This record gives sequence, C-alpha cells and structure tokens, in this order.
Amino acid sequence: MDKPTEGKKPVKKQGPIRVEAVVPMLIVVGATVLYFSLFFDAHLRRGLEYGATQANGAEVNIGRLQTSVFKATVLIGDVQMTDPLQPQRNRVQIGELRFGMLWDALLRGKVMIDEAMIEDVQIDTPRKQAGKVLPPPAPQSGPSASDKMLATMKEEFSGNVVGDLAAIAAGANPSEQLQQIGGDLKSDAYMAELQRSMDETEQQWKARMAALPRGEDFSALRTRLGNVKVKDVKDVAQLQAAVKELQAIRDEFEAKSKPIGEAGTGLSGDLKGLQTSFAGLDDVVREDVRGLQARMKLPTLDARTLSRALFGMDVLNKVQQARGYMEQARQYMPTKGAQQQAKPVPRNIHKGRDYAFGHPKGYPAFWLRRALVTSRLPGGRGLSGEIRDAATDQSLVGRPMIATLKGDFPQQGVAGIKAELVIDHTTQEPVERMELSAARYGVAGRSLVDSPNVTLGFAQAVASASLTAELRGEQVKMQVSNRFSDVAFETTAQSTVVREMMQASLAGLKTVSMDAGVRGTWGDLDWNLSTNLGDALARGMKRYLQEKMDEARKRIQAQVDQRIAAQRQKLTARRDELESRLRSSLADKQAQVDKLRADLEAARSDLEQRKNAATDAQKQKLKQDANQLLDKWRR
Repeated sequence: MDKPTEGKKPVKKQGPIRVEAVVPMLIVVGATVLYFSLFFDAHLRRGLEYGATQANGAEVNIGRLQTSVFKATVLIGDVQMTDPLQPQRNRVQIGELRFGMLWDALLRGKVMIDEAMIEDVQIDTPRKQAGKVLPPPAPQSGPSASDKMLATMKEEFSGNVVGDLAAIAAGANPSEQLQQIGGDLKSDAYMAELQRSMDETEQQWKARMAALPRGEDFSALRTRLGNVKVKDVKDVAQLQAAVKELQAIRDEFEAKSKPIGEAGTGLSGDLKGLQTSFAGLDDVVREDVRGLQARMKLPTLDARTLSRALFGMDVLNKVQQARGYMEQARQYMPTKGAQQQAKPVPRNIHKGRDYAFGHPKGYPAFWLRRALVTSRLPGGRGLSGEIRDAATDQSLVGRPMIATLKGDFPQQGVAGIKAELVIDHTTQEPVERMELSAARYGVAGRSLVDSPNVTLGFAQAVASASLTAELRGEQVKMQVSNRFSDVAFETTAQSTVVREMMQASLAGLKTVSMDAGVRGTWGDLDWNLSTNLGDALARGMKRYLQEKMDEARKRIQAQVDQRIAAQRQKLTARRDELESRLRSSLADKQAQVDKLRADLEAARSDLEQRKNAATDAQKQKLKQDANQLLDKWRR
C-alpha cells in the first residue's frame, strides 16, 4: 500500500497565493487603471461638453480636463460657452475650474463639492470659429400661452416702424398702395351677417304675426259685448248675469290680447338688437381701416410705438433669457412640491400612519457648497464672486442658492459690475431673484433701425445698465433701465428730406434713457417701455409727416366708406322698412285691443253704476215696506 500507483502523477501542494484567481483580477485592475489613465478624461470631457451644450442652448467647448481618481479632484480649463444670439462670441469664458469631491458622498453615489475655484472669468469674448446653436425644442403639446404671447410681442417689436415713416417722408404716397391691396374687408362679411340676421328676424316675425289673434276674433268679442243687457236691466238677478257674462268676455279678451302685448315688447327688443348690430358696423369699419394701415405699412406716429420699435427687442430678449434660466433652474433644482408630485404615490393597502425621519449626513445628488470666482488682472482690477449651496435638492440642504459677483471686465471695457442671484426652491413655490447692474461700458456700432430708407444707431456712447427681476411661481416682475451718455448718432438715408428729418429730430440729444417694466404672468404680460429717443423722433417726424399721415388715413377711410356705401344704404333702408312694417301691423292690432278694452271698461262701469242704483232702490223699497209694516203693527 505504500507503493505509488503506477500511471498517476503526484498531486502538487497548493501555495498561499492562488494564481488562477489573482491573474484575472490583475487584468481587470490593470484595464481599469489603463482606462482611467488614458481614456476617462477624454470621455468625461465630451460628456460634460454635451450636457453643458444642451443646458446652454449653444455649443460649449472644454479645452482640457484632468482628473485624479485617488484624490477625487477635477481640473477643467479653457471653457467657452457660445452666445446663442451671437455665435461668433462667447457668452462666458472660464480660464480654469478646480474642485475636489468627498469620498464619503461618492461612495453613496452623490457628488459633494466642499469648495471650488473658478478663475479667469471673462464675458463677451471672440471665438475662433462660430459656435453651433441648437434649435429650440419643439413643444410636446403645442405652444403654451406664454409662447404665443412672446411670439406676438416679437412680431410687434420687430416691425420697422421708423423705416416705414422714413419711406413716407421720402415721397412715397401711401394712398397709392390701396390700389394694390386685395382681399375682402371684414365689413363685407359683417354686412352679410347683418343681411342674414334681418332675413331670420323677418321670417320669425312673419310667423309670429300670423299666430297672433286676428281682427275677427276681437269682432266676435265685440258682438258678445253688444248682446250684454246693460240699459234694460230690471232687477239685481239680471244685473248679476250681465256682470258674469261681461267678466267672461273680459277673461277671453285678456287671453287674446296678452300675446299682442308680449309681441310688442319682443319687437322692441329685436329692433334694438338690430340697431346695436348696425352701430357695430362702425367698429368693424375702423378695424378695416387699421388693418389697411398695417398692410400699407402706415405706422402710428407716437412716442410709445417708436420706443417699442427701438428697444422692444432688447427687453424681449432679456425676458426670454430670464424665462430660459428659470426653466433650467426649476428643472435641475426642483421644488419640494415638484419632487413629491414626481414620486409615485404608494397604495395604502393597510391602515396606518407614516413617519418621516431625517437623513443624518445625507447628500443630494449634487451639492456645491461654495465656489470662489476670481479674475485677477494686472493693476489689481478684476472680478470676484461667490456661489453658495448649488444643490439639486434644496429642501434637503435647507438653504437657497446665492451667487454674488462684483468687479470689472477691463478687456471688454465694462466697469462697476454688481450682480446677485438667489434661487430659492426650499418651499413649494419657487422663487428666483436677480439684481444686475453695470456702472459703465462702451457702446460702438449699435444699430437701432436698419431699413432700405434709413439707418439709425449709436456710433459710440458710454452706457450704464441695471436689471431687477423676480420670478415667483408664474408671476413675473422685471425692471430694465439703460442710460447712454456722450452719444454720437450714426444715420444714413438716400432721401434729402429723410436726412433733414432725422437730423432735426436728433439735434441736441446727447443722452438717451430707456426704462422698461414687465409685470404679470407668463401668459399675460403687461409691458411698459419709454425712451426719450422715441419722444424726440415723434416730435421731429411730426412736422414732416403729420399732414401726409392724416391725408393717407382720410383716403383709407374714404375708400372703405365708398366700398361699403351702397350695401350699407341698402341694408339701412331694408331695416327701416322692416321696422316700419312690423310696427304698423302690430299697431293696428294694438289699436283694436285698446278700443275693445275701452268698451269693456265703459260697459263694466255702466253695469257697476246700475248695479249700485238697483241695490240702493231695492234697499229703499225694503225700508219702505218695513216702515209700512211697523205702522200697521202700531195701528
């Protein structure tokens, strides 16, 4: 038994290290280390660029990105965010962004940044090549009320009112455009509706008049009234029979005359409605006149319209930007109520009570506790700021996000910047507040009016601006102010008259102010915009254009009146004829009713008198008989 078995290899003893398990593990670890060393930074950079591009609405580029897995640190450099309105320039450019994450949060699948550094921040910097701008997302269920409202305002503000006025001043005759304008007027459709309404009214009253009692019905009642014995009444019994018959005639008369009275009241109401409809034709005519003025590009010569044409798009862009930032903030930092609505409601299978407990050392999915923003330039000038508590779940953090910024951008010629942003989503009603001001910045080559007939802009100016906005739930409150001093205007026009008009309007104007206020809800915003430049243009243009504008409006009014005059006269004549015929027919019936009522009243009065006389006579006779009987008894 001690001899080894022939043909079998001896079993090798197992050492402390299992090579068949260690080698695959080393391969996995090596591949992981190799991936994080060679590819992770590039993939993370592309992922961040994609996410930031979607949030910004335009291309975002990251120049370099370095990570340290063991230290849990990230360095991001040369970040360029394209301005969607100016793809050739960057909205914001960041030199370097550094931060470290807590492993305690990472092990829980959360990102917790205790402190970050954002250095060398610049705005409005040029790009080497234009950035890609993403198309606006299509609404899932059609445009909302706010989308429609903003689109309407954009259409109004984008109108070239000053250019249209300049075309009139250059010699264009607005009235000649009337010959080229086709299409139906609203007045034509309105008069057709009036015609149909009168047809229906006539048919209805024709049937109603036919259903009313006829003259022979009242003649029969008059014959019955004539048969009632009134004069040759001998005793009280005959009087009572006559009164009873008279009351029966009266009841039947009231039943037959009541529809005639109701018809009179109804006819007055229907005729009054026709009068109101005809009066509404004047409003439709005025609407046609305004429509023709718009189609002829005949603008309104007033300061309010000119102010909106000059600066309306600037204010609208700020409103749209505020709305876009608000939607992003509420998407990535939802309120407590929105989070509860997003969670499925569990079924209450058994009766009981729910208890909510806190989460010690709990983290939201992302939490940036503090970030320092700096941009130091030679000479001590630059930018400084701070961002606190940027978290995806503010209800868990318990504090709103607050971002402050102050300083200068000397490379862009911007000085005295002060900004504060508060995003408070700790309650069910989201609130976003922003205050932004710039004490001084240069303006050059800014266009205000660009049309074939005239151009107007700032060749150069020194400007200051302030913006205050509060978005609370669906309520919007925004105030925008701009001041332009040392203004040098740049205007061109082919017509000598237009050049003289613009020079006269802008003479002596060295300072331009613009104030705008926006209030209301996103679906119903109230705009208030004023600028002294609009006032100056309105006063200057009025001397050159008022006579032509008045003449053009009179011609438009005359042409509309002439076009509808024949049909309007025809409808008016038919209305008068219909009213006269219906009133006359109803008046004949009413006259018969009134005559028969008078006869009934006379008969009733006569019978009442005879009844009273007969009663008195009977009482006197009874008294005499009683006296005679007493005398007899005495004798």
